[in-house]
Amino acid sequence: MRMRSTGLGKTELVGEVVGLEPKGDLLILHIQTTRPVRWHLRAGIQRFDRLELVKWLLRLNVRLIPYLLRWKSRQPPREPEEF
Repeated sequence: MRMRSTGLGKTELVGEVVGLEPKGDLLILHIQTTRPVRWHLRAGIQRFDRLELVKWLLRLNVRLIPYLLRWKSRQPPREPEEF
């Protein structure tokens, strides 16, 4: 997973999702960054956000199919310079 923050300028963080746990009314998403620093990030996903995520997943567009089919490709994915 690649992440950016306007507070970090052009720095790009690389990490992976390491956990998902319910806590009260939140769904806590745990992300461990690996480059350029090792940080543990947490995102508290609220009820409205969960509904929006489900809506986006249900609206899978035809343009996403090539990306899903490349999941098992042996070629490295083409990545955009900026996102």
